[in-house]
Amino acid sequence: MGGQQGYPQQQGGQGQQQYGGGQQGYQQQQMPQQGTQQQMPPQQQMPQQGAPQQQLPPQDGPQQGAPGARRRAAPAEQKQPPAARPAGPGPDGIDWEAEAAALEAGADPAGAVEEAGHAEGEWDGHEGEYTEDEYHGDGSAEDGNGFLGEEDQSREAKKKRKESGKKSGRRNGGACLVVALVLLGIMGGAGWWGYGFYTSHFGPPPDFPGPGSGSVKVEIKQGAAGSQMGLALKQAGVVKSVDAFSKACDKNVKCTTIQPGTYSMPTEMSADGAVQFLVDANGGEKLIVQEGLTAAATYVKIDDKLKLAKGTTAAVAKEQVGTLGLPPYANGNIEGFLWPTRYSITEGMKPEELLKQMVKNAVDRYASLDAEASKIGLKTGYDVVIEASILQAEGNNPEDFAKMARTIQNRLADKGKVNGKLGMDTTLQYALGRKNLDKKDINDASNKYNTYYNAGLPPTPISNPGDAALKATLNPADGKWLYFIAMSPTSTLFADTDTEHAKNVESYCLAAGQKFDAVSVHCTTK
Repeated sequence: MGGQQGYPQQQGGQGQQQYGGGQQGYQQQQMPQQGTQQQMPPQQQMPQQGAPQQQLPPQDGPQQGAPGARRRAAPAEQKQPPAARPAGPGPDGIDWEAEAAALEAGADPAGAVEEAGHAEGEWDGHEGEYTEDEYHGDGSAEDGNGFLGEEDQSREAKKKRKESGKKSGRRNGGACLVVALVLLGIMGGAGWWGYGFYTSHFGPPPDFPGPGSGSVKVEIKQGAAGSQMGLALKQAGVVKSVDAFSKACDKNVKCTTIQPGTYSMPTEMSADGAVQFLVDANGGEKLIVQEGLTAAATYVKIDDKLKLAKGTTAAVAKEQVGTLGLPPYANGNIEGFLWPTRYSITEGMKPEELLKQMVKNAVDRYASLDAEASKIGLKTGYDVVIEASILQAEGNNPEDFAKMARTIQNRLADKGKVNGKLGMDTTLQYALGRKNLDKKDINDASNKYNTYYNAGLPPTPISNPGDAALKATLNPADGKWLYFIAMSPTSTLFADTDTEHAKNVESYCLAAGQKFDAVSVHCTTK
């Protein structure tokens, strides 16, 4: 072939790439021919004088000039390569001067690809991407890597990395343990709260499992509902919860038949067992104190029920009157404070136990009477009890109680015809302790319970009134009656005048087989 042959284009990266671009490519160097033309290796090619700085194409990256390719600007202070001089390989086959010049110009003598980057302040259109100028780590030997270099594989570096990993693992393991414990605590607390919420809203109420043991006294008050009985039992330790007893009471149709009184019951009973115990006790031993009984008559009933010698309860009441719970205004008189109702009798019960129950029931009922007394013209709540006791002793039919209460109050307020005198047989009979009265009894003005001669109320109650008599006393009917007489258990006659009343009394005396005293308008036996 004739003429000079240039070097073939060098292959580099992916596909064939030509060095340079435009006029910045390498000039082909002509070598003296020695038989055949030889190609010079790329390292031995020298840039011509005044040629621009060489740039190597990036390996395994996009083509130069392709969209999105990054270029790294040469620093301003970078020195220009020296002018071209005759060059050639040394004895070892390497052109050392060319290599030195390339190093000065920032070229990679080994052919490594220079990293592409941005010029300072240049935007590449990719917002948020890291640039190659950003470096993670401090570049020290502690990282195990040289700056932008390869990882240090020395024994000391590996040891440091291993120790650093152990410390990091211990720190991470400790942190994980703390987090796990916190999570377990949260989950445990949530589970406990969830269990409590379920049992309180959807689960069964707390209850004892067994029949109970031991013995404790529990008072069931008059008119107590299931929840009220349950509260008394819970406070005494018989049942575990009020709700459990209330539900058991709702299931047992006989729960509504449970009578008031004091019951001796085992502690820690199941709710069902407690309800059944109280129901069964209704058919057992009990004492019923009727309305209108006097204290003396009540003592007799207690002796009989407890199988005590006659007079035992009366003696106990007299000896222990200060310990029975009477209020100060009673002045030590128990009459009117033995509340009439049903009381449970338990084995070995003492009479004082029953007396204390009766007194407590009465005091509880009378607690509000002081505030209501003035509405009907009375001074104290005790006056209300006294009037109710007279009404209870005189009356037979509770339906007539309101009219009888008005009659009593009309007489107390009257300042003319009767002059505040009640004129009741029952008050005198109470003081004498007998039903039959004669003229001497009626004319005895020294007897403070003789309401024929003494105006106003007697000094104490004359019986133990019930709830109906108390309500009637506080709520009298409207009328102008000054007289009444109970003709029978179902009939009571009322009168406004003396004449009308005298006729009613005479009819009553004759029906009873007694004589009628027209002067005193009273029945007599003589």
